[in-house]
Amino acid sequence: MINRWSFDNDELFDLVKTNRKHGTCCLYSNDADMSKNGDINIIYNSKNQEIKIQIIRVRKCRFCDIDEKWAKTEGEGDLSLEYWQQVHKKFFTNENPKFKPTDMLELDEFVVIE
Repeated sequence: MINRWSFDNDELFDLVKTNRKHGTCCLYSNDADMSKNGDINIIYNSKNQEIKIQIIRVRKCRFCDIDEKWAKTEGEGDLSLEYWQQVHKKFFTNENPKFKPTDMLELDEFVVIE
């Protein structure tokens, strides 16, 4: 299956393009909607440029259980867990005002294939 989507800003697209970002996450909804190993995604930026990625690992994890290793996988900011928590707590609270640190996330690791 090929999915098409974009990040909420071009900076995240650029992190993928420069091979600094190898993972992304979202609020978990249910197993049927989760990405699957081997899925191909095409990511767009605001200039309609694209990068093709392939999902290589999918797992669930509570927000409060995210570790420094995952923060580095996402490749954002100073790569610290503190930065990751701050940015993602704000993002998830904007998506769902009832967001709690015990909420489950879907974590997707990927490689760039084009």
